[in-house]
Amino acid sequence: MNPAPAAADIAGSLLGGATGLYLAIVEACEDGIIAGTGFVDPSGSLGPNGSWRLLVVEGDAISAGQPLIELIGEAAHLGVAEDYVLGPLGFASGIATRAKTFREAAPAGLSIACGGWKKLPLALKPLLRAGLAVSGILPRLVAGDFVYVGKNAVIMLGGVDAAIKAGVAVGHGPVAVQVKSVAEAVSSVRTGAGIIMVDTADLADLADVHAELTRLGLRRDVQLAFGGGVRLQDLVPAAEAGADAVDVGRAILDAPLLDLRLRVVSKHPA
Repeated sequence: MNPAPAAADIAGSLLGGATGLYLAIVEACEDGIIAGTGFVDPSGSLGPNGSWRLLVVEGDAISAGQPLIELIGEAAHLGVAEDYVLGPLGFASGIATRAKTFREAAPAGLSIACGGWKKLPLALKPLLRAGLAVSGILPRLVAGDFVYVGKNAVIMLGGVDAAIKAGVAVGHGPVAVQVKSVAEAVSSVRTGAGIIMVDTADLADLADVHAELTRLGLRRDVQLAFGGGVRLQDLVPAAEAGADAVDVGRAILDAPLLDLRLRVVSKHPA
């Protein structure tokens, strides 16, 4: 049984009669925000006579039809170049474009994070972080050092209070802990937590925690975060309910790719 031919071999056979060099561009099919340019390198696919250059910089707002990358190469090489150039730029720019809508919709003073990147395949994580970076969205709950005490750590350490004490002992900044009730929030602050994440997806829970911590004089001692299916329309209500920060997951992670295409423009003069 013969192995299936590689895409490059097929392109070489198909385009063997097209001699010389050709000019192609990668262009946007829609408006968006550019991210992931540092991960674009089609040079290995363009052959010894090929060349390329970026026409945009990280964070640029671009319009449909705008050229983003210029490529020069032989026909067979350009025939497979899109396999190497569209994916990284399309994924990171899609994240950046969606994340920018969240940043622009957020009220002043509300921090936005997208901590769900941990659930992505390893190869996609750097591209996601690039998309978040140009949009002003944090990849972690708050900027700077902190110790995150997750649900599994709470179970293994014997409860919320024990887990917080262990986090404080690490000495790597404030301890962040997820809570499901007002009682847990109050106990967590009194035990030493510096960041309280109300991770119930219910804004009423967030408002109740904020009100009780304020009543007890504990609110100024902590940052209050909210998570659980946060959508664009939840940003203002979350801030009004007392959140200093929100953690947006799939609403950003599920962003569509920015639609790009590679188009051969003309024969390139030798």
